[in-house]
Amino acid sequence: MACTSSRPKSGCIHLPVAARANTRRRFGEAANPGRALGVKDVLQWLDRVLADSRSGLTLTGVAVSGPGEPLAEPAPVLETFRAVHEKHPQLPLALYTNGLCAPEADMKALAGELAEAGVSRVTVLVDAVDTAIVERLFAWIRPGRRTLALPQAAAMLVDAQASAIRAFRQAGLLVTARMTVYPGINEAHVADVAHAVAALGADLFELAPYVPATPAAPPVAVPALSETGCTPAECASCGSAKSCGSKAAPAPEPEAPETLPALAPGRLDELRAAASRSIAMAPACDPCGEDILWMENAGASAVLAPENPGLPRPSGARVNVAVASSDGMDVDLHLGQAITFLIFGPRKDDGLPSLLGVREAPEPGGGDKRWTDLAETLGDCFAILAASAGAHPREVLAARGLTVLTAETDIKGAVDLLFGGGKKGGKKRIKAD
Repeated sequence: MACTSSRPKSGCIHLPVAARANTRRRFGEAANPGRALGVKDVLQWLDRVLADSRSGLTLTGVAVSGPGEPLAEPAPVLETFRAVHEKHPQLPLALYTNGLCAPEADMKALAGELAEAGVSRVTVLVDAVDTAIVERLFAWIRPGRRTLALPQAAAMLVDAQASAIRAFRQAGLLVTARMTVYPGINEAHVADVAHAVAALGADLFELAPYVPATPAAPPVAVPALSETGCTPAECASCGSAKSCGSKAAPAPEPEAPETLPALAPGRLDELRAAASRSIAMAPACDPCGEDILWMENAGASAVLAPENPGLPRPSGARVNVAVASSDGMDVDLHLGQAITFLIFGPRKDDGLPSLLGVREAPEPGGGDKRWTDLAETLGDCFAILAASAGAHPREVLAARGLTVLTAETDIKGAVDLLFGGGKKGGKKRIKAD
């Protein structure tokens, strides 16, 4: 938690590589928690942050905390940790998890892999150890690919969190149990949770107040149960509807959103005092726990602003920007729709960013060759601006030094900011689709 309302200059940067959520709370869930980025994307972003001396940032660690659950699909999480640890061994690595991994996963082995990858700290999000309270807090819980009846799933979550804490401690990791206090629901349960996680071996306990999502999340739709383990929405989104055998079903009725009152003033301090009788409390203001927000929800939107060190900048022979546009004024074409790209770069006479010319894009088709050819065509560019872009083309281009930024903005403002200009207060939104 941040100690002040100002943006911290020292803290932990969060890398959004966890794509799949396996739970959803009834309260405080963001309407759009963000999209996960590819491993290569976040590693390039991290390198740019570390290389940007103008930012004045001091990283105290690197964490993976979302936007989904890291243990639901641990492969990209482990790949990220290994790559960061190999390149930046001085940076402490941390994981934030609800402790619920796939049913077939070996939690003890996974904890060992995390330790070998360089992870030293784990925060397990434990909001209740009573299944009845878990049922009140969560709209759905989905171990693996199957959405289970909530009473059964709640018991699995409680057991999984206990197993995770034990496994992390046995692997030699520092374990903090973090509990969010929901007024009137688990407020009277704090001492029980503190006692339980202490008995499991957790090193520290942290309490956080419930904060309503902003903007408010829409009604929560509970995924339909399916004999095959797939929901209709999942099958449609992954393109496997023909092979999985699930039948079409009407969309579930969304539950009415619920609201909670704010925690009474001073109540959190009282609860901390009660919990401290069972376990050591994490500092209320821990510099190592501060979040630098450049990568927070980067999969949904990153602020295109001059002070943001996460954005690509001109470097070496890559000094230009390619833009996908139909009218020369706005970034309005999908990456795959562009038949030409506008090339912006510094003018020879004064160095100001200007339109230098137009280049033809490779013909559609040909699989990856289309994108490798595009990378060659734009070999002097450090970024591509498009209205949207697929994940795979972005990964292919990123591997060849080209960052694809998807933006809803005018060309001039976006180009000026990428070259370090623009108005300080005029922030645009870049979206990673």
